[in-house]
Amino acid sequence: MQKLKENVTISISNSKLGLSIPSINLPPITTCRKNAPCSKGCYATRGNFCFSNVKNSHLRNLDIYKNDPTFYFDSIRLASALSKYFRWHSAGDIVDEQYFVGMVKVARQNKDTNFLCFTKKYEIINEYLNSGKRIPKNLTTVFSNWDNFVCENPFNLPTTWVWAKEFNNEIIPKTSIPCAGKCYQCQACWQLKKGQSVFFKKH
Repeated sequence: MQKLKENVTISISNSKLGLSIPSINLPPITTCRKNAPCSKGCYATRGNFCFSNVKNSHLRNLDIYKNDPTFYFDSIRLASALSKYFRWHSAGDIVDEQYFVGMVKVARQNKDTNFLCFTKKYEIINEYLNSGKRIPKNLTTVFSNWDNFVCENPFNLPTTWVWAKEFNNEIIPKTSIPCAGKCYQCQACWQLKKGQSVFFKKH
């Protein structure tokens, strides 16, 4: 008997994003940069993220991408087509260069959807832009800084910062916007322009 193809899991129950902002998630740590400064105590390894069904869905998403990237991104394209906002990776990060190409393609196909991605894999984005390619306006790509880990940002892309008592908070831009805590009420991050930033309290 032929094995049925497993579905990509799109999350619609994130307490911060709300019910109106779907997201795609991948395994944290595994898909993140090897020297990610936030790996110790990562929020995506705690709370609801610890449930076996949640972890399994993240692993399954990664497995589907690796084995059938066309099906993976087509699934996300269909799932995000009727949404005004979509979040890439509440857990996990951009897997590799071709993964980001897939993200760009989905954004170009769904022009009425605003996509948001935070990433510490700044090299992938910088290389993409260095090659002369452009990121669509409806895909807001934000470099995620963490204490003294500051992403190389030659294209002045929007950034996020983390405030904590033990961090060097002096490097957070004075114009940085404090996170309001509820994406479904705010959506400011989806509208970030070059040179703008948001900061979060460590959680």
